[in-house]
Amino acid sequence: MGTMKKAALLSVLCVTLAGPMVAESISSREYEIKAAFLYNFAKFVEWPPDAFQKNPGHFVIGILGPDPFGSDLDDLLEGKTIQDKSLVLKRIAIPQDATSCHVLFISSAKEEELDSILIALKGLPVLTVSDMDQFIQRGGVVGFTLEGKKVRFSINTKVADQAGLKVSSQLLKLAKTVISRLPETTTFAWLPFKIIPSDGS
Repeated sequence: MGTMKKAALLSVLCVTLAGPMVAESISSREYEIKAAFLYNFAKFVEWPPDAFQKNPGHFVIGILGPDPFGSDLDDLLEGKTIQDKSLVLKRIAIPQDATSCHVLFISSAKEEELDSILIALKGLPVLTVSDMDQFIQRGGVVGFTLEGKKVRFSINTKVADQAGLKVSSQLLKLAKTVISRLPETTTFAWLPFKIIPSDGS
């Protein structure tokens, strides 16, 4: 992503952070918003070149386990690109099929299997994301939580580094709160309940 394009997206994110909260129920909006986050997170992470050997020209977002997004993620990703690569959405039943993903959302229904899933993905350049409890503490990269009407997310940069992923400092600077008593490479941020519009790419 070019410097001007990235700056424009950062501007959108900052406006969203400061903007008014949408007066809609959490239940009707939660995964629509999380779908938008999956797309936007990918814009601020750098993957190693060999991460694209299995699927040249494609950027793969996977969902492991029951899909909580419905059609929201399909609609959001249709016709979009990430890092000049066509977006592909895959729904996956077993972790062995997730090794070619670049972003992987792990359903909370897979919580009892999480340890074995993360072992299967260990050392692979996969940005793991979930909304299950204690996700980043157990070895995931990005964890969602709900607090009131706000969607919060946490990023474990130590785990990201181990996967060969480079999280943009620009993304980390958007964090409203940094919890210093947790591992020093974990950054917490809050996002109000509003969709981050894409930049049309």
